Amino acid sequence: MATELLTSRDMARLYCDACSGCGDCCCRMGDTIHLDPYDCNALTKNLHRDFASLLQDTIGLHEEQGLVLPHLKMTDAGQCPFLDSARRCSIHEFRPGLCRLFPLGRNYDPTTLSFSYFVVPDGCDMPGKAKIRISKWLGVPDLPRYEKFVADWHFYVRDVQAVLARTQDPASRSALTKFVLQVFFVTPYDPSRDFYELFSMRLNEARTVL
Repeated sequence: MATELLTSRDMARLYCDACSGCGDCCCRMGDTIHLDPYDCNALTKNLHRDFASLLQDTIGLHEEQGLVLPHLKMTDAGQCPFLDSARRCSIHEFRPGLCRLFPLGRNYDPTTLSFSYFVVPDGCDMPGKAKIRISKWLGVPDLPRYEKFVADWHFYVRDVQAVLARTQDPASRSALTKFVLQVFFVTPYDPSRDFYELFSMRLNEARTVL
């Protein structure tokens, strides 16, 4: 059966009163909780730590088709570093986008440069889920601007990966991936200014080097 594609205005069976915060979805995730610039900005701003500091204990780096990008780094015990002793999220208010999304996934449309949502089959096995509007489930302020950011970042990453695939010189490949890390993650965003405007400025400038 085809996956039903949804918008943020649609309802989906995601909410469950029975969920006691078991923390299972926060464990044994390896390097799969990928972080985008919005996520890292939220972490650095709310934890009052810069990106380099977070790389010491809570953020790791992985490679996606030649491009090095950040992810949440699981502890030696295999759980999220922000899961507290009661197995609750200690950064729930500013948790990463993939954590907000679960158990939803996103389907990207290259023709419209946009995306839609879908419920991941067997994403969460907690029974008795009730319907909730996706926008409420995500709990992101100014959701339309956030969704535009998500799509813009996704397709920029795809474009960079395409350039890397065509580039044979190792030094050039390394320079490009370091450039992306520096521009979008290492260089802090001014907390007194609008994140989306700053990101858009950086994105426009970064595209000129592709």
